[in-house]
Amino acid sequence: MEAKLFLVYERFENWFFGFLPNFISALFILVIGYYLSRILSKYISKAVIKATKDETLGEFLKNVVFVAVLILTFITALSNLGVKTTSIIAVLGTAGLAIALSLKDSLSNLASGILLVVLRHFNKGDTISVGSITGKVDSINLFQTKLTTPDNQVVVLPNSSIVSAPIINVNANATRRMDLIFGVGYASDLQKAKQILEEILEQEEIVLKEPAPVIGVNALNASSVDLIVRFWVRSENYFTANIAMQQKVKLRFDAEGIEIPYNKLDINLNQSMGTNP
Repeated sequence: MEAKLFLVYERFENWFFGFLPNFISALFILVIGYYLSRILSKYISKAVIKATKDETLGEFLKNVVFVAVLILTFITALSNLGVKTTSIIAVLGTAGLAIALSLKDSLSNLASGILLVVLRHFNKGDTISVGSITGKVDSINLFQTKLTTPDNQVVVLPNSSIVSAPIINVNANATRRMDLIFGVGYASDLQKAKQILEEILEQEEIVLKEPAPVIGVNALNASSVDLIVRFWVRSENYFTANIAMQQKVKLRFDAEGIEIPYNKLDINLNQSMGTNP
């Protein structure tokens, strides 16, 4: 019995000391591969950003390189342990089909993320509208895109939902046109109202002189004459101009006696005088 135990111990000892160097080297490969993936991905990201001035592409390639190097490191470590990686790759390939079917939504997000980077509908820092959501792009990752809304909420959108929806890039052009409509009463002086609007546009610094602003009658409604004010501003001043212009017009109209009508209902009572039978 003791001889059998000694034989088992001797075999285990031989296996352990024969396996230990391979295990240590595999562990060393994993550690080196991990730090190499971090360093290489950062280097490639910085090089791409420096060459293209594109942070979105740089961050995207950083994630891709990091994951790719980790996978190669893991396969190399297994091969160093004596594991036949060809058979593992074959098994993974077979299992990959089943995984792909079960994770089709995630793969769709991945493919959509690649499309977003390649087609360049928007970049990091742009303000976009996707459906009913508007926000500034914080990051474009492999599977999702993060936005920060104007009221400072973080929205995480799957990439597939962005690709399949209409995308409005607010920052695509340097300037934007703003259309504001102001209703004035029929009894008000129309020419005076237009003159006031022209003065406000002339005095407002964020209103661009070219293209020249346009003021005209937009519609004759039941209770008001609608004046449209069309002018151009820089994209970053769009929301500021919207607030500032409406406030200034209201204050000037009030000061100059220009009525801004609202919906009213006039009731006229006709009382017949007579004697009851």
